[in-house]
Amino acid sequence: MIQIHGILFDVQWDKFKLHSSFFIPCLDDKKAKKLLYVECKKRKLQVRIKTVTENHIRGVRIWRLK
Repeated sequence: MIQIHGILFDVQWDKFKLHSSFFIPCLDDKKAKKLLYVECKKRKLQVRIKTVTENHIRGVRIWRLK
């Protein structure tokens, strides 16, 4: 579980496969990126996180690289 803006997101890290991605809606993308990088580092996941707008909703998309 990861909490962003007081909202708990149940990220299923064990199902986060190589070359896949997921989107988390948020307004404070810098804070969300920091939190996600910390979680990924704990799990030794190499990721790329980018601020995106999808279907008119701002958030971050996380890609698993290795």
